[in-house]
Amino acid sequence: MKEKEKIVGGILTISQFIWLMVGLLIIGAVMFLLYDLIGAFSLVIGAPLGLAVGLPFAFYKKEELTLFQYLSLKSKFKKKRKELPNIKGKGVK
Repeated sequence: MKEKEKIVGGILTISQFIWLMVGLLIIGAVMFLLYDLIGAFSLVIGAPLGLAVGLPFAFYKKEELTLFQYLSLKSKFKKKRKELPNIKGKGVK
């Protein structure tokens, strides 16, 4: 598999940077929506949500695949046809 070039400060790849920005966007959205209601406590609610999305997708690897690639391939595999076609029209399980 190709080594991705670390372009953001020599530390992060572009996909890692984007996933971290998505996490920060979620934190910002939760704070924006809830700040008037509960004040600074909205950060306590928003930070775990944003970090739960951003960090695993940015850094977790399973079998040399990023989490997003792994989940995409797993979804495609589950959607595959489970029976093999047979000449007589009946599927083989």
